[in-house]
Amino acid sequence: MTESHDVRLVRTAIDRLVEELEAGQSVRLRAYLSAMARFHRYSLGNVLLISLSCPHATRVAGYNAWRKLGRQVRKGERGIRILAPVVYRGEDETSRAERVVAFRTAYVFDVSQTDGPPLPEFARVGGEPGPYLTRLRAGIAERGIALQYVDGPAGLEGWSAGGRIAVRRGLRPAEEFSVLLHELTHEWLHGGDREAGRTTIRETEAEAVAFVVCQAIGLETNGAAADYIRLYAGDRKTLLASLDRIQRTAAMILDDLLDPYERSATTGEPLSLVVQRPAA
Repeated sequence: MTESHDVRLVRTAIDRLVEELEAGQSVRLRAYLSAMARFHRYSLGNVLLISLSCPHATRVAGYNAWRKLGRQVRKGERGIRILAPVVYRGEDETSRAERVVAFRTAYVFDVSQTDGPPLPEFARVGGEPGPYLTRLRAGIAERGIALQYVDGPAGLEGWSAGGRIAVRRGLRPAEEFSVLLHELTHEWLHGGDREAGRTTIRETEAEAVAFVVCQAIGLETNGAAADYIRLYAGDRKTLLASLDRIQRTAAMILDDLLDPYERSATTGEPLSLVVQRPAA
C-alpha cells in the first residue's frame, strides 16, 4: 500500500463526512437530544449523593420525568435522595429576580430502576477492528502514553490529559478503537491547548481523524462522527478549516496500521505508531 493510496483513503472518507455534515441532524441525534433535554445537570454535591447511594447510576431523573420519557419506575424501588433548591421570585417588577432561599429533599431514580422503551442512544461505531485494535494499543504504549481502563458513566467513553488516556470499561471493540483514535488525536494535536472557545475545533479534529481511520479499516461509522461533531457545534466549515491537520494525522496513523501490518504477515517485521507529531 503506497502513501498515495493512504491519501486517497483519507480524501474519500473526508468527502463522505462532509456529505453527512451537510445532511443536517440525523433522526437519531434529534431523538437523543430531545431525550437528554429532560435530564437535569446536577450540582457536585448532588452528584456525590447519587454516587454514594447508587454507584452504578448512569441516567437519573425524577418520577414524573421518567413518565414523560415513556418509562415507569418499578414498584418498590427506593429513590436516590438529592437536595432540590427552593426558589423565591419577588412579586413586584423591581424584585422579580429568582433566588434560592432553601433546599428540600427530593428523590430521583436511575434508568435501571425503570421499565419501558429504551432511551434513544447516540450513534455508535460498529463492526470488528480485528488486529488493528491490538496494534493501536501497542502504538499508544510505544509513545509513552499511559492507557487505563476505568469505570464510568455511559456517555463518557474516554478522555485524555497530558500523556494519559482513559477509556471506559465495557465498550465494544469497534467503539474502543474509535475512542482510542479520538483521544490519541487529542494527545498529538491538542496536548497543551485549553484555549477558551476552541472546543469545537478540537472535537471536530479528533472525531474526524477517528472517522477516517475507522472508514479505512472497514468499520461501520453509522453517522456517529457527524452527530458527534454537530453536538459540539461543528459543521462543514469547521471541518474544512482543519482539513490539512486532519489529513496528515489520519494518514500517519493509517501508514502504521495498514502498511506494517501487511508486511508483518510475511516478514515478521514489528509494528510501530511512533511517528513524528503533526505540526500544531
